[in-house]
Amino acid sequence: LTLFHGLSLQPGLDIDAGIAQRYLDEQRNVAEEHLNQLLAEARQKIPKTAIEMRTGLASAQICDVARECKADLIITGTHGWTGFNRFVFGSIAERVIQRAPCPVLSIPARSPEETAGMHALTIQPRQIVLPIDFSDCSMEAYEYAVEVSKWFDAPLTLVCAIEPLSYSLDFSLTHPLEDKANRKKVVQRLEELTKLLVDEGLSAQYELVEKPSVEAILETSSTQQADLLVMGTHGRKGLSRLLLGSTTSKVLQDSPYPILTVKSPKFEGGHHPATTSEPASALGASGNDGDA
Repeated sequence: LTLFHGLSLQPGLDIDAGIAQRYLDEQRNVAEEHLNQLLAEARQKIPKTAIEMRTGLASAQICDVARECKADLIITGTHGWTGFNRFVFGSIAERVIQRAPCPVLSIPARSPEETAGMHALTIQPRQIVLPIDFSDCSMEAYEYAVEVSKWFDAPLTLVCAIEPLSYSLDFSLTHPLEDKANRKKVVQRLEELTKLLVDEGLSAQYELVEKPSVEAILETSSTQQADLLVMGTHGRKGLSRLLLGSTTSKVLQDSPYPILTVKSPKFEGGHHPATTSEPASALGASGNDGDA
């Protein structure tokens, strides 16, 4: 486990180099004190824990450290000092997800009341939700979610959104017929995937929701009382290096639940994780030493 903290100046801060250096030195001293406290606590459960502190663009530094230590998982909060505005959210968390060499677990900010009983270093999912559209990346996420579900013996719900039809002015039957055929194929595929899980002894079900994808995902997560979402980072709308896929981006912004994002392929070319890369092991379930 590697605990990372990035040092940087606030954007737009107009100060000379000497003052900037003193500001960073003060940041470093305060951060070291907090990091050493966290290090001592973490080593009680994970002996091979280290700290890393660097100056520069946080998202780039996080991904660089992940590559250097051959991490199989990055864990990041979705709100930091840049989280004052929903439009600024993506400056760190989304950029990390875009550039990360491995899957990323995003943890949303919570109030002190919500975290009062959460003093633990391991993650124990009890209900997992997997948005799926049968794209390559969502199937990678499916494999990852299945492994996490197996390890923690947590029920898994597949959710597939079918967005409401918009009919053309010719009032033909083409759209309804196409929709019916498409729905039948989707249900068949969902039933197949769910049966595979049940046959392996897992608790699994699916939800087919006729709503826009973001609304369907958040609604199902709430109904199922999910404490973990597993998502592919792009689907039918794609993922570019400049903009995270709109569905994933909106769910990240609005979800009160931790989200594990998985790319296709899960690891970038040349990135070989230090561990066996089993999802549950990366989440800290086994207690084995590893890098994250």
